[in-house]
Amino acid sequence: MNSKRILVPVNLPKSSFNSLLFAQGLANEVPIHLTLLNVVNLNVARLESRIYNEVCAESEAALKKLAKLFFGDSPSVRINVRVGRPHEEILAEADAELSELIIMASPKPACWKRILSLGTVERVVRNARCPTLVLPRIWKITPEQYRHAMWLRSDDQSSVAWQQNAVLIHA
Repeated sequence: MNSKRILVPVNLPKSSFNSLLFAQGLANEVPIHLTLLNVVNLNVARLESRIYNEVCAESEAALKKLAKLFFGDSPSVRINVRVGRPHEEILAEADAELSELIIMASPKPACWKRILSLGTVERVVRNARCPTLVLPRIWKITPEQYRHAMWLRSDDQSSVAWQQNAVLIHA
């Protein structure tokens, strides 16, 4: 069986780890090549490159700790830190890695922000070239249910059973 390329963006300061837990369960079920990505987005003009380098180094160290915690010393886990706007960098990483799936955790909804602009998750879902799995804040979908849903999808049957637990959106 071919290993699937999966991208998991991780928001380190605010991470709920739902996407990492799901990816961990999926890795136990099927062979995957996983990329953990953190995007550094400093909304400050004209910072010294030293500051970006320090923040990136801290992010990389935190990602290494998470990778070791959730996936051990697996050689199929890659970490990357990018600097820029989160949705743009997530999409660029997905294209560069030829990702077959992006797994994202849904953030806590903010009504006023949703009215004013699209969030990172919505922008990634709308513009990604590969499927995007958005896990709700409280999720009950298991890797077995995901695999079953993908099997049903390949047979062109209805997959209503898993839609209540997580949203699988295809570009």
